[in-house]
Amino acid sequence: MKKVLSALLMVMVIISCTACGQDMGSIMQNAAMNTLMGMGTVFFVLVLISIIIYGFSFIGKMQNKVPAKEEKPEPALPAEEEEELCDDLELVAVIAAAIAAYEDVPADSFVVRSIRRKKTADRWKNA
Repeated sequence: MKKVLSALLMVMVIISCTACGQDMGSIMQNAAMNTLMGMGTVFFVLVLISIIIYGFSFIGKMQNKVPAKEEKPEPALPAEEEEELCDDLELVAVIAAAIAAYEDVPADSFVVRSIRRKKTADRWKNA
């Protein structure tokens, strides 16, 4: 079976060569030229990409040389007064309702005695 398929393939190659009016040498020459053109194109694009990447280093150097414009300082706004958090009954009611919904108990069954803000600068430590 393999011999029949290989013989059929050879006949098709011979017929295609004679049908086009080209001999095997000119077909191989065209194939070699196509290979070289393809490889040359790929090589050219790779060199172009490497030049572009190399040029990025100059962009950073040029940006460091440009002096930064000094901005005029904005006039200081008066300090805002801190809110009194202890008397915020609406906030307490919302927190109590959220806890009651989470615990699945009625909101009247517990008492909120105090609300304190946690004093931490780095919130990622708690994650």
